[in-house]
This record gives sequence, structure tokens and C-alpha cells, in this order.
Amino acid sequence: MHVLIVEDDQHLMEGLLRILRRSGWTFLTAANGRDGLAQVEQADVMITDIKMPEMDGMELLRQARKLRPELEVIVMTAFGTIPSAVEAMKLGARAYLTKPFKTDELLLHLRNIEEIIQLRSVASRAGRGDLVGSSAAMRRVYAEIDIGAASDAPVLITGETGSGKDLAAHAVHDLSSRRNEPFVAVNLGAIPHELAEDELFGHEKGAFTGAHSRKKGRFAIAEGGTLFLDEINSLPLSLQPKLLRAIESREIWLLGSEQKHQSNVRIIAATNADIEKLVGKGRFREDLYYRLNVLRIAMPPLSEHIQDIPQIAQVILSRICERTNGPACELAPEVFSFLMSQSWPGNIREMANCLERAYAAAMNAPGAMPFRIEAVHIANMPAQQEDVPFKEAKARAMDEWSKATIRHTLTQCGGNVSAAARKLQMSRTALIRLINKYALRDD
Repeated sequence: MHVLIVEDDQHLMEGLLRILRRSGWTFLTAANGRDGLAQVEQADVMITDIKMPEMDGMELLRQARKLRPELEVIVMTAFGTIPSAVEAMKLGARAYLTKPFKTDELLLHLRNIEEIIQLRSVASRAGRGDLVGSSAAMRRVYAEIDIGAASDAPVLITGETGSGKDLAAHAVHDLSSRRNEPFVAVNLGAIPHELAEDELFGHEKGAFTGAHSRKKGRFAIAEGGTLFLDEINSLPLSLQPKLLRAIESREIWLLGSEQKHQSNVRIIAATNADIEKLVGKGRFREDLYYRLNVLRIAMPPLSEHIQDIPQIAQVILSRICERTNGPACELAPEVFSFLMSQSWPGNIREMANCLERAYAAAMNAPGAMPFRIEAVHIANMPAQQEDVPFKEAKARAMDEWSKATIRHTLTQCGGNVSAAARKLQMSRTALIRLINKYALRDD
């Protein structure tokens, strides 16, 4: 692991190096922010002071994370304040140490970071957690997950139903310093409004009729770990101030209790709604929205990364086999073609349901093992007799998708090719070439 130390106090720098060199890590040093920024590309971790000449530590942190979003950062300062600590965490710092600090504390953070880097290295070969795909859209998601995992600040995950928001939340937790603590998920959309407060915060014995014993809420169950609040837009407006206080003060009040309880949980929230519009309509508190929206992960709909469908489908099939303890299965080329030609308004969840039904149909069909899912096993899919290689099937699916997209855009633009080209963000010449290729002139 390569550690960059940015510190203008030469005496402190030498002390840190003397102690940390025993770890076996490689060290780079800089006496100011500008020199530190020049070495960021070579480092896995940066330890930086805040008060420095030429460029302070906060600006260094801001610019370094732009250059390398995956860079792990530890901030140290003799002038620690709550606002500066909050700002550092928002910018993605893993830890904030106030001088003088114990060397063991710094070593603990560095060892934790080393383990996280190793986990991330393994994850990068397949995705993040249960998320897979190598498209530009998914690479952006992975970068946002890494930033969320490096911080302890609240994260807001947005995206359509079925796009994998829960998988992203798990990935943030599993790559964070809280990964060995509980991950507790609660779907606020599935809880009656009158029970939401009790579900989140719990109650004391005798708090209300039928409360025969003390009950822990989700905050208490998630203590030390991560609390995932799915469908946060469904939280009753009357309960939102209490959630805001719990996040800001790290204190909770059980129903019927006369004393507060300390709470140490990391909050991740998710929504499939346009929460900014809800704020504008007064249906979601603006202050709570800003408190949750410190870091953000935007999950793309499946239609925006169809090139990932083959990989996603294979992973889904593998998990179906594991869960049902069934035999291994593969997809016929025409099935890949079908999957990539669909719009999937229900996103990954809808495709997973389709594959689960197909797997069950294939299991019940006569034939030798190992078996594969054919066109006949997919509901509403036209059977194809031709057996083609995967590469050709994928090319056909892409052509069908391109043809449908261009036809739809031309219809939207009243047949105006120039307007359609602008909407599709391509040159008019390129669009005309595709129109001729797909014989869309008479459509």
C-alpha cells in the first residue's frame, strides 16, 4: 500500500515516518498541498494536514478526490471543529483526527483502509457486491459507491423500481468500515404510517395498550452498523422531524421513554420518487432531504446499459441455481437476443422474474443435463429455430434496439431528421446512414 503524507511540520512528518515505516508500507511525502496533489496518482492513501501554505488540506482533499475518486483520505488537524469535520466527511475523508492523536488510532485506520482496498480490488473484477456490469453507466455507479463507502456521511440512492438500489446499499456497507456490523433494511412503503415510529425507534413497556414488554426499534438493532431506509419518500411527514433529530444528534427516544439513548448508525436512504418535487410540494421536509443527500448514488434504468444484460443474466441464473439447489444452466443465443431487445420497465427485477420463470419451465422440460433455457421457455417470446453464436445474437439485438429507438425518435420529431439527430446526440449524416440501413424511410 502506498501512503502519501502531506504535512508542513517537518518534526511531525519525521515522527510519523519513523513509526509507520515498521508496517512495511511505501511512503511518499509532501510539505504542502500543491506538492501533495502532484503525487496523488501514485498513492492509495493520503494523510493530510488542514492548515498548510499554498493549498490547504480541504482544497487538496477536494481536488485529489476529483482526480482519483477511489483515493482513501485521513485528515489530521490541530484546529478541529465540527463544521470542518462534517465538510471533510462530505468530501469523502475516511477519518478525521485531531492533534495530538494516538499513533495506534492512525494505525487502526490505515489497517482498516488496507483491508478495504483489498476487498475493492477483488470487487473491481466483477462489480460491486452483487452489482455487475462494465458499461460506462455502471462504472459511474461503482465510483459513487466507493465514495459512499469511504465516508460515514448519509447516502441517498435514487433510481427506478427494480434498478438495484438495495444492492448498491449493501455494496456501500460491505466496503465500509462498518462492514462487520449489522446491515438492517426497512421498507418504509410497506409499514402502516401509524406503526412507523414504533418500527424505527421501538417502545418501552407500557408505552401504549398492548405494549407488554420493551421492544427494540430498527435504530437499536442496527447499532454500530448501517440502517437502510428504503422508500424514504413514504415516511410520514409528521415523523420526519424525529428522524432528522436522530441523524443530527445521534440520539433516539423510544416511545414511552423519558430518557434519550445514544445511537451510532450510518444512514443510507433510497427512493424511486422525484424527491426534489416532493420537497417543492411540501410533502417531504427540505431540511431532512439535505441531511440525507450528503452523498448520492444514481442507479440507471436497465434500458441505459443494455450491454450489461448478458453478464447480469448469467449472474441471475447462477443465483437461481444456488437458491434452488438446482443444476447449472445456460442461455441459448436467441434468448440473449430477446433479453437485449426488451425495454424492461421493471428493470433488473423484471428480468430476474422472467428468468426465474424460464428456469422453472426448463427444469420441468424433458431433456438431458446440463440443460439450457431456450426460446420456448420464455413467456411471450417468439420461438426461433436458428441457432446463432452469441456475438451474432447480440449484434442482432443491438440492431433491433437501434431501429426501434430511431423510429420512435423520428415519430416524436414529426419526421424531422435534423431534430431527431439533435435529440439522439448524433450527426445528421450518421442518422441518415442508419435510417437507410434499417429502411426506415417509409415507416
